[in-house]
Amino acid sequence: MIDNITMIKRSLSEVEKKSIIKSSRLVCNSLNGLIYYDNRTTKNFTGGLFIKIDPSNKLKITGSLHKYFSYLENGCLTNFDSFTINNVIEAFEKLISNTGIDPRKVEITFFEIGLNIKLPIESKTVLETIHSIGKHKEKLFLIDANHKEARQITTERHRDYRIYFKVYDKVFEMLDKHHKRTPTGINIIRIETVHRRCEKLYLNDFFDLDFLHRLQNSFFNEWDKLNFYNDIDAPKGTQRSKIDLIRNIIYKGKNEVLKQYKSQYENNALTKRQFYSVRDFIENWEAIRHEFDIKNSKIVPFWKTAYNTEKQMVIIKK
Repeated sequence: MIDNITMIKRSLSEVEKKSIIKSSRLVCNSLNGLIYYDNRTTKNFTGGLFIKIDPSNKLKITGSLHKYFSYLENGCLTNFDSFTINNVIEAFEKLISNTGIDPRKVEITFFEIGLNIKLPIESKTVLETIHSIGKHKEKLFLIDANHKEARQITTERHRDYRIYFKVYDKVFEMLDKHHKRTPTGINIIRIETVHRRCEKLYLNDFFDLDFLHRLQNSFFNEWDKLNFYNDIDAPKGTQRSKIDLIRNIIYKGKNEVLKQYKSQYENNALTKRQFYSVRDFIENWEAIRHEFDIKNSKIVPFWKTAYNTEKQMVIIKK
């Protein structure tokens, strides 16, 4: 479940530094007369984790723990399959053994915990219907403009937020990166909770089974509350833009939607005719609502089955 992770040790002893350089086969480099060591050119042949010791003897390890585990198991840098908490602990133990790192005083500053979900339907169809996460304080999902074809959505990622949520098409991501091991004939969506700027989170504490159990429980408590847009059956000939407008009215309320479109009109993003058409539709919504059949998304049963199946495969039972 743990994927990308960043670990830092702020001051290595000379003995530990030499041990890491030897065990991890780090290469000596020089920049502006300063010496540092890393495995940038060889990391993909040793598990994919980037390891660097800077001139001040600070150690930094970044990369995918899932890919590292897969590489040790089958020689492939992949992370599209199941990855249990027991696998996480095994990967951690092998990392310590293989790199010569003393885990004491190693801090974790960033990590992702996620789940790969195999679906019987197109991943993009699911992405288009996800609305928010949470019940009382919902966090809305937005299209991530840094990714093609709206294949990734996230909650707000402002620097003030230490945690955000992410959903993306895993197979599309691998195809886009021209990954040689991209699976075929299967749809996979990955859900992730991203933790950044972690404070006073130490490696030995993080990989304790009780801590990982609490972390996993928190992950599923959040993702159990994933919300989908309702399906809207409209009269024949209704434009997609009108259906999107109805969906906004349902989830945001008439006043908020009217305010949003008025702002667009005032900023010349809408013509006068377009704005008046939207305004009239909103004002008449209650009278015409009966013309539209609003019901739970047909995606939900597919999602629940796939999500719960994968959940049961990876969950720690105590």
